[in-house]
Amino acid sequence: MTQGDQVVFARLDVAEALGIWRHATGRVIGIHPAPGEALAVDVEFAGHGVLVGYSASLFTRIA
Repeated sequence: MTQGDQVVFARLDVAEALGIWRHATGRVIGIHPAPGEALAVDVEFAGHGVLVGYSASLFTRIA
């Protein structure tokens, strides 16, 4: 996963908990090292605030 990639939630329960449509696409706008995780990402979804520092494993990169 790199900055600028389009992503969707791999964990639909998290999308629903955040009030984001389960198939909505977001864009990675930041990548950070995270303790105990490979990396954390900041993801922007239209109509929502930026999700900051979420585990990259919550998202699936789309082509």
